[in-house]
Amino acid sequence: MIPHSKPTLGEDEKKACLAVLDSLQIAQGEKVVAFEKAFCELIPRRFAVAVSSGTSGLYLSLLALGVRKGDEVIVPSFTCAALLHAVEAAGACPVVVDIDIEDYNICVPEVKKKLSRKTKAVIVPHAFGRAARIDEMECLGIPVIEDGTQALGARVGSKNVGAFGALSIFSFYATKMITTGEGGIILTDSRKLAGKLLDLRDYDKKSDYHFRTNSKMTDIEAAIGLEQVKKLPGFIQRRREIAFHYTQALKGTSVIVPAKDAQRDHVYFRYVIRIPKKSQGWLKQLTGQGIDAKRPIFKPLHRYLGLLDNLFPGTTQAMKETCSLPIFPSLGSEDRDHVCQALRDQARSHLCANPIVLNR
Repeated sequence: MIPHSKPTLGEDEKKACLAVLDSLQIAQGEKVVAFEKAFCELIPRRFAVAVSSGTSGLYLSLLALGVRKGDEVIVPSFTCAALLHAVEAAGACPVVVDIDIEDYNICVPEVKKKLSRKTKAVIVPHAFGRAARIDEMECLGIPVIEDGTQALGARVGSKNVGAFGALSIFSFYATKMITTGEGGIILTDSRKLAGKLLDLRDYDKKSDYHFRTNSKMTDIEAAIGLEQVKKLPGFIQRRREIAFHYTQALKGTSVIVPAKDAQRDHVYFRYVIRIPKKSQGWLKQLTGQGIDAKRPIFKPLHRYLGLLDNLFPGTTQAMKETCSLPIFPSLGSEDRDHVCQALRDQARSHLCANPIVLNR
């Protein structure tokens, strides 16, 4: 079975881990500091706080912004459940909004409809590697937490994903753009917010008492991350090469391939296609040919909250029509070509015609 995704690791990461083990400084230490500095330079931003996961990054970001019980935080529906957990852990109420079906990112007009006096933040993930309209979101007058995890290395205009919002976060779970196994990072240009995050990250040896956490990254994770950062440009190049072959394989069909434009970049964390009307048949057929194709998300957030599908037409359509294909830097050319042939065969069997490629 060709996997949907897997980490791309090698001898450099092994050597980095062994060096940390030999040093006996395996908890948070100098490697974490170096990793934080590397990310400040990569994006760039003034301050970075490495943490134990992307979810903890979201949670601590909400706390640093002063979000508390009774406040509202706006999130998109077509994304992972981590956003719900972070908002509810902070004691706030998640306000779920629909997406733009063109790129699966949070819909700016829908966010505007949900703004209220209780709105204290909006979390903006960049869906599947395509940069969101984050610059438009910054104009709404509420704090923005940018979740750049899936679009690390992408750009919005002249700025890198991660350079927007009051705070930005990245997750480094095993199958993300780069990995540290688990782990995450929070970036900001605010010295005040950075200070709050550093305080919230670690409860030990403090002169006063208020709620804090143990959300630190280890030096083992940071050592892996430092090697992965060096490889990011190559990872992105390989993802784009694979995406190009998939797009060519689907040329001349009615399958809708990922959109991109000059202003909002795509790094293809996922290669998500849309089959008008229904994707279930494609998922079944591709799986039968040894290809681990999946729906890009497990369950939309509005369904977790018991909200009706007709209130989220873009998300509901995406759930019916999307299919995520295997894509990761170490995907071999033979496996890539097997996927391409399966796509061509599947398109022919459904008599697809009239190409639709959305670019705007």
